[in-house]
Amino acid sequence: MNQHNEFSFSTETKDTFLKQRSGSKAISYDSNGVIDSNNSGTAILLQNGHIVAWGDTDHGGELPPEIAQLNDIVSLSATYAAFAALRADRSVVAWGSAGYGGKIPPDIAQLNDIVSLSSTYAAFAALRADRSVVTWGSAGYGGELPPDITQLNDIVSLSSAYDSFIALRADRSIISWTSSYSYVPSDMAQLNDIVSLSINDNALAALRANRSVVAWGEGYSTYVPSKIAQLNDIVSLSANDDAFAALRANRSVVAWGRSDRKHIPSEIARLNDIVSLSSTNSAFSALRANRSVVAWGDLDNGGILPLDIAQLNDIVGLSATNSAFAALRADRSVVAWGKPSTGGFVPPEIAKLQDIVSVDSSGSAFTALRTNGKRVGWGGGDIKAHGEYD
Repeated sequence: MNQHNEFSFSTETKDTFLKQRSGSKAISYDSNGVIDSNNSGTAILLQNGHIVAWGDTDHGGELPPEIAQLNDIVSLSATYAAFAALRADRSVVAWGSAGYGGKIPPDIAQLNDIVSLSSTYAAFAALRADRSVVTWGSAGYGGELPPDITQLNDIVSLSSAYDSFIALRADRSIISWTSSYSYVPSDMAQLNDIVSLSINDNALAALRANRSVVAWGEGYSTYVPSKIAQLNDIVSLSANDDAFAALRANRSVVAWGRSDRKHIPSEIARLNDIVSLSSTNSAFSALRANRSVVAWGDLDNGGILPLDIAQLNDIVGLSATNSAFAALRADRSVVAWGKPSTGGFVPPEIAKLQDIVSVDSSGSAFTALRTNGKRVGWGGGDIKAHGEYD
């Protein structure tokens, strides 16, 4: 989840399908490819094409020498215990546990036409320039392509759930592989107007071109209440581990799913000035038109705003990890709340900065781009500052 938190259909060679992926099972997020985290490692992409990583060595927290020297990386992706990086020449490299995709098959390692990467718990998928897909990693998590999908050459973008990949085709229909809750039912497979997708631990929700929403999978959030199913003014979706929230054109918010996850406090449900939504595993936050923020949900995952942050009215963007939120202020400083080790604590070296341009996030860490082009990061299992400094 990044501070923009909204994607739309595109035929350009970039991944624009994934709106958001959230929940305790989520590993990778829509981070614009500049940061990603796995179970115990984090990597951030610097402006000069180098990578900085920290965490468990076995899970990719330490870069192999041959990858550490590269200066042409353009995006990152992660499974539970491995990372993959797309290079400027459109080849891909990987490191970490081989059982989780950390070793690339020779035939894929030789490719130089890869345009984007996606990942599940233990497999990677790569979209090629000819609109076909290749995969590697555990077969049980999408690492082996079914024959019918191998033959496709009209895939526009890729998304993923815990153990499945979902592909958007040029006709705006979707397909998936690996049997799980993300399997696309026949009635959903017939749709050809899908704009964006939101994913949680148990279900998937799709925003259609007519601005209505459909959902499928398992658990509470697969059932869209009739009052919400009838809406045709939804502009974006957000997800926690077992609920979805939808931002409407009138700038109000509705939600559905598990009762303790979907509940919107009455004072927030009445608002009609919400600009964007963001979410952790069990909490939502919303940026209002007056540049203040409201939040609801589980306290430990950022559902209650600290008083000093609740009083701010200069917030220009939100971002979130599994259990923390970060807010970029108009003075180019950043504040955060939620679980400290996953980004809820901003290290002093970063908290004092007033030159931050943007903030991106992975499942457990944040990274901030500064006006001087340098990147800093925090979270990822500790409360230290990482990245580049003057």
